[in-house]
Amino acid sequence: MTIASSRFTWSSSPANSSMAFEYSEQDMPQTQHKMPEEIGQGWFQSIHLPLNMVIRRGITHFKPEVSGKLLPVATIEERFFEPVLCVQSTKKGRVVLLDNRLGNDFIFGHEHCLFEHINVRESLVRLDGSEDIEMTTLIIGDSVLNQLLGKEYAQSLLSGLNVTLISSIAVNKVPQHINTLLHSCISDHLTGHIGKLHIQAKVLDYLCALSQHFVGEPENQTPESEIKTRIHQMHDDLLQLAGKVPSLNELAVKYDIPGRKLKEGFTAIYGKSLFSYISEVRLKESHTVLRETDIPMKNIAKNLGYSHVNHFITAFGKQFGYSPGSLRKKFAKKT
Repeated sequence: MTIASSRFTWSSSPANSSMAFEYSEQDMPQTQHKMPEEIGQGWFQSIHLPLNMVIRRGITHFKPEVSGKLLPVATIEERFFEPVLCVQSTKKGRVVLLDNRLGNDFIFGHEHCLFEHINVRESLVRLDGSEDIEMTTLIIGDSVLNQLLGKEYAQSLLSGLNVTLISSIAVNKVPQHINTLLHSCISDHLTGHIGKLHIQAKVLDYLCALSQHFVGEPENQTPESEIKTRIHQMHDDLLQLAGKVPSLNELAVKYDIPGRKLKEGFTAIYGKSLFSYISEVRLKESHTVLRETDIPMKNIAKNLGYSHVNHFITAFGKQFGYSPGSLRKKFAKKT
């Protein structure tokens, strides 16, 4: 078993509104929310899967009167027997989670999913009443994740999700086709053991798709020499590229290099992180352009991939210690 204890305490409800879950069996059938009737109604369920994972699904329907309001609906306290990766994804609606231990709000909904690497959960859940909520939660213990993916690849996934440390939380954008795999796991037409096997197969599909998106294929399929060759090619291509630099995930897909390998390999070869290196090269090029041409500064900024000329001016100042405008004035006087 992964979960030691769970307690949900519903806010703005009468006394004795806590629900303590006994996880000796770890299954909970569809159970009505104990939330005030003036807010709305809903239900949730929890299912313990054969490979010792837990999946939950919850649906909340709001009254029209609470549309546009952010509703504090419950506090959650959970203890786990080992660190877990917890994924929370909404098919509909938006959720705000306040983690009491970290002291931060995390907003997620639609393509933006919440990822937690925790051994204790103490949080306040608030729901946006503007839209009904349909949410799926997946909980996987570290030992299960290591067994399924291999310890090194599992660590790469946690790194890609930015939740390497215990008690870390991150919100990541996940492609809709991957989220759909998770949202479609629980079938209302299959029950018993066959229903759980169906859910487990869907969860494994989701886990594979999530890993490939954030990490790439297992690294041992590509020799180190080939990875270095691809990084050199990517470097040369980026120096010729105008406009915004693609994201790390986009580059990993294009050059078929696992994201972590691409990031670490580039730093090892060129001595700096990929984006710092490209930024410095482009700013040096802009220095020459400012001295030798009269191209408008906003056009230079756009060609270098900055979304606004002010961002370019700030980066230029940090790099050289003076503004691009002062440089252009200096050389304009000389000519």
